Amino acid sequence: MRPRSITFLFAVLILSACIPKKAELPMTEVPAAPLIQAIEQRRQTFQSLKGTAVVRVAKRGHSRTLENVGIVLDGQKRLRIEAFGPLGQSTLALVWDGQEMQLRLPDSNKVVRTGPWGLERLLGAGIEVQELSAALSGNIPETDPTDGTKAFCGPDESCIVELVQGETVRRVRVSPASGQDQHISITSSELYHSGSLVFRARFEQPETISNYQVPTRVIIECPDKKLTLTVSYDQVDVNAPVGDEAFQPLEGEDALQ
Repeated sequence: MRPRSITFLFAVLILSACIPKKAELPMTEVPAAPLIQAIEQRRQTFQSLKGTAVVRVAKRGHSRTLENVGIVLDGQKRLRIEAFGPLGQSTLALVWDGQEMQLRLPDSNKVVRTGPWGLERLLGAGIEVQELSAALSGNIPETDPTDGTKAFCGPDESCIVELVQGETVRRVRVSPASGQDQHISITSSELYHSGSLVFRARFEQPETISNYQVPTRVIIECPDKKLTLTVSYDQVDVNAPVGDEAFQPLEGEDALQ
């Protein structure tokens, strides 16, 4: 490389280093109790969800898209996720009745009864079923915050609540909601354990349905597993009655765990 080219290259590097980074809006610490109460009120306002979605799972450079997925939530107590093929046949199903999880893997008639690790077998990441149930409705699981819990708000009215439970810290970003029965909307949630990020959930494209602001796109990221799960609802109904039949045991041949 000629000297003039080297000089030009160094000049570009120096100039790029001098470009100021976009500064984040400053936040001021505020009392956490009102925001925690608002998060709890939002959780209590949500009763159920029934919807269909497009689900994309990307892991370590590979991805799979499920075009027709039915999702049923009974609060954060019960969950059913079922993918259907082009002819309406069930290709994958997961049912959690609040105690036991059942899983029927793709292209199989075998039903696996699992413990809390069932989602790890399906997704390859250690997401607890309560976490997934909460995230699919734009919520967080019920928590018992300690004295270490803090809250910070910025001039744009967005706030961050840090919920501390021993070595576990959850950072919840909230903003004002448009729903009549809610004061806030959760835009993201991050879960840390011993300082390491376990997963991040982002809640996008909110719509107000039955006075509840539900995200129509949920993105869950597990950096350690290089996993991204994107759920894009195309139809969704909130707080409509959900019957027990949605959470009946799966039909199929029992398989070893």
